[in-house]
Amino acid sequence: MPSQQPIRVAVVGFGMSATVFHLPFIRALPDKFQLKTIVERSATKNSSKARDAFPDVNVVTTLDEVLRDGEIDAVWILSINDTHYDYAVLNAGKHAVVEKPVTPTSQEAYELAALAKEKNLVLAVYQNRRWDADFLTVKDLMRQGAFGELSEFQSNFDRYKNEAATTKLWKEKALPGSGSAYDLGSHLIDQILDLFGPPRRVTGIVRNSRSIGLPEVADSFLIHLHYDATDAPGRKLPLIATARGSILSLTNPQLRYLIKGTAGAYVKHGLDVQEDQLKAGGATAVSAKDFGIEPESASGLLYTLENPSKPEPVRSQAGQYGQWFANVAEAIQANDPSKLVVTPEQAALTIKIIELATQSSLEGRTIDFS
Repeated sequence: MPSQQPIRVAVVGFGMSATVFHLPFIRALPDKFQLKTIVERSATKNSSKARDAFPDVNVVTTLDEVLRDGEIDAVWILSINDTHYDYAVLNAGKHAVVEKPVTPTSQEAYELAALAKEKNLVLAVYQNRRWDADFLTVKDLMRQGAFGELSEFQSNFDRYKNEAATTKLWKEKALPGSGSAYDLGSHLIDQILDLFGPPRRVTGIVRNSRSIGLPEVADSFLIHLHYDATDAPGRKLPLIATARGSILSLTNPQLRYLIKGTAGAYVKHGLDVQEDQLKAGGATAVSAKDFGIEPESASGLLYTLENPSKPEPVRSQAGQYGQWFANVAEAIQANDPSKLVVTPEQAALTIKIIELATQSSLEGRTIDFS
């Protein structure tokens, strides 16, 4: 039955994902969420980081303790990906919230989506960068027709790191779903799919560009999604949408967007500020007046036909990660998974694109989407 009572939440994992991206919002929205339990595997009777940070919350060491608790409504799975957790949560009749990428394979993702649908449970995937300040601004510019007919859309997540990892070592192990295409590319591909839908074809270069660590664990990716002129009503030109992530880029600030059309072009540098604000301020950052607001110096540049030599600065609107949490709460409280903005099927499609890009890279050819 629909309920406006706060959703009783258990969080599995107490790493960066939990402490930076999720717990600050769960705690800052008491009308929507009540944090009841944290699963911290390494916790003991005398030592627990979670208990130190949240002395009013129950800390346990296993998922089974959560699944047996009839008072838990929703479980946040924020540990290193282990798909059986997601199945177990749904089979226990609880709503599931998972980090991206939703699963290592699209088959598993579609199976989870089907299970959630069968049980009428919410399966929410944390594709938070749909609420980045710059992406919201790009969508607004597109609605205004600022670019005319789009020809090229490039979304980048570059950085410079020419040494082996010293933290988050699991991300560089040859595990299912490891590598930068899954870690960072899933954000960029989700944004492209949100704008344009499934492509006709996929071309990928997914590689270990530094020759550091295992060769099969990619640290960089270049993924082209090909759209034909006939793929959308009113579209007149073919479009190539590119998700790109380089780990050997010394540009500062890094290029974020490069968009080209018949009537305009847009260039944006720098990353959304919400992550850094959350790292610095936690739950207090969420309620700050400047949360999600980029400095004016980070404005993008819009080039137009009328005056191409004098680009117009476009300041990004405020980023809104909180809207993802509000949407999840709405779907759970209404007992209506159809209210989700990011659907499990969309999250599965993102994994499918990564798989096709990896296949394209291995085989040296463009792959038809099917």
